[in-house]
Amino acid sequence: MKRVQIIVTSCNRRSLELEQMKDFFRGNGYSVIGEDFEVSRHADLILHSTCAFTTAAEDFAFETLDRIQQQKKPSARVIVCGCLPEINPDRLSSVFDGETFGPRSYGRLNDIVNAEKKFEEFPRPNTLEITRSLKTTVGKAKALVRSYDGSLQGLDYMRTRLRNYGARNAISKLTGYERDRQFYIQIQEGCPCKCSYCVIRFAVKGLKSKPIDNVMSEFHRGLALGYRKFYFMGDCSGAYALDIGENLGNLLKRVLEIDEAFSLHLTDISPVHLHLCFEEMGMLCAGHKITSLYVPIQSGNPRILKLMGRGCNMDRVKDMLLSLKNVDSLKIGTSIVVGFPSETREELNDTIEFCEGVGFDWIYCHSFSARPETVAAKLPGQLTPEEIVERSRSVRSRLNDKTLITIAEDTKGNRTCQG
Repeated sequence: MKRVQIIVTSCNRRSLELEQMKDFFRGNGYSVIGEDFEVSRHADLILHSTCAFTTAAEDFAFETLDRIQQQKKPSARVIVCGCLPEINPDRLSSVFDGETFGPRSYGRLNDIVNAEKKFEEFPRPNTLEITRSLKTTVGKAKALVRSYDGSLQGLDYMRTRLRNYGARNAISKLTGYERDRQFYIQIQEGCPCKCSYCVIRFAVKGLKSKPIDNVMSEFHRGLALGYRKFYFMGDCSGAYALDIGENLGNLLKRVLEIDEAFSLHLTDISPVHLHLCFEEMGMLCAGHKITSLYVPIQSGNPRILKLMGRGCNMDRVKDMLLSLKNVDSLKIGTSIVVGFPSETREELNDTIEFCEGVGFDWIYCHSFSARPETVAAKLPGQLTPEEIVERSRSVRSRLNDKTLITIAEDTKGNRTCQG
């Protein structure tokens, strides 16, 4: 029996798709290796699922690809999937000449492995395997300590990485992200937004939503199976159903009709879309049905948000978040981008004050990086990496005692988390 390994450096938005991929391989006679990071010498086929949201994430994907090429058995075949092949194909083709495909092209596997049972025959799963082993986490920590070069900068780098291993576990607890007890429903794919800094939309393509009746059918099936923790997943969940004449609020109205005990976790609700579901969200929160909410604000300054292509009334957004946060059981998280082109210290302070005012339970702090073919990469006022790093440190010093803050890129520009 052939053995396949899926090595993951992509974000959790790809998780259900990767589970579907595992079912596809099992259905076509493959044995799926459980480990998802350390390279197995037993794998006949290795798929590397990548992220390229930031330069640091892209670099991490290439570092991992190089490690795969060096450590795999000579006869093993490698395929690169995820967002990287769509975002920076030129860089990828300069070091890799194998098969590649993006997040909306999993059907390519049918031809790549000459499948008897097609990828489309396997439904998108609702549960996730726990594949990341303690051995992997300990191994990564040991490798990090061994790499320490004795410098103060190296010490800061090592402490940041080790801190973030623990931070990811803490965030999992805050959000209820416990894979073995939660029921996941992918409600949509793609993103209709045109944020000036973002390349992920080039990879995930346009909005494609699952009909409300289909989502609710999966929800009721999860309840019947005994699940009580539900997680709506998507690339841009706040825009759910705008392509089919509905919206997320309409879906939440249906959820409100369920007279059973459950908790719901909502992620990737853009501030631009929050008003579409605020009323229904408020009623669910009041009934202690929504227990975690992730609203990536990216900035708290109107001028910067306009440059980002995310302009909306942030005073109204703040009022809505504070209204929801009146419920003690609700945890709210966000992401911010530090060092956007032409951002002043005063404008960064607006973001910090917005976060302080809302009182987010966790924050992913990303360093801006100019990505291929984006409007933001061509804007005047690009800040130096040193200035961006210094600003990230100032964000942490201001907010760290009030919330769990994860710096997503360290002082060397390397990715430290998948926020």
